[in-house]
Amino acid sequence: MVADRSVSGDADAALEGAENVPLLTVSRPALISNRTDRDFRQLVHRLLAFSARLETIRSGFGNMIGLSGIQYSALIAIAHLSRDQDVGIKEIADHLALSGSFVTLVIGQLTTLSLIAKATNPDDRRRVCLTVTEKGSGLLSELAPTQGQVNDLLFAPLEGDDLHSMNAMFTELVSSGDSAVRLVSYLAAPGTTERSRRQNGVA
Repeated sequence: MVADRSVSGDADAALEGAENVPLLTVSRPALISNRTDRDFRQLVHRLLAFSARLETIRSGFGNMIGLSGIQYSALIAIAHLSRDQDVGIKEIADHLALSGSFVTLVIGQLTTLSLIAKATNPDDRRRVCLTVTEKGSGLLSELAPTQGQVNDLLFAPLEGDDLHSMNAMFTELVSSGDSAVRLVSYLAAPGTTERSRRQNGVA
């Protein structure tokens, strides 16, 4: 009977120990600190919080000139990118990390509002060149002083080379984010979980 109590005690201790092991949501060593993912989770939550504020500000900028947030983003992207190159749907879609079909829809809306103009690309007649109209430029000029005030405050903590470092890092994160989206879409598809369980021999 004593031996039985010892075995039972060992089992209880093992179970208690397992319950105290932190549940990790990452496995890469670079994302784990002190054997936990606490810092990683905090980073994710802060990114979500900042993203929500960034989206609110973008929507606010758009609202000030009578546009939605994405319409404003497309308009200002065309204005900046067209200074140095011919800009088409693909360039705007790549710059904003959006699908070409969605950008085409937004460009159609801005064209209807007479904020951008479309012309045939002289080097490839299948493509169009996008430029901001005088009306569109006027709206962006009207908004610029407000943008300056808000953006300076929004990114007040950045110093020195922080801007370039963050820009490079987020460029890579958008790319890895695309891969993660494809993975979660696959794993969330109907039947995927059950198929994975069968492949792993789990009933």
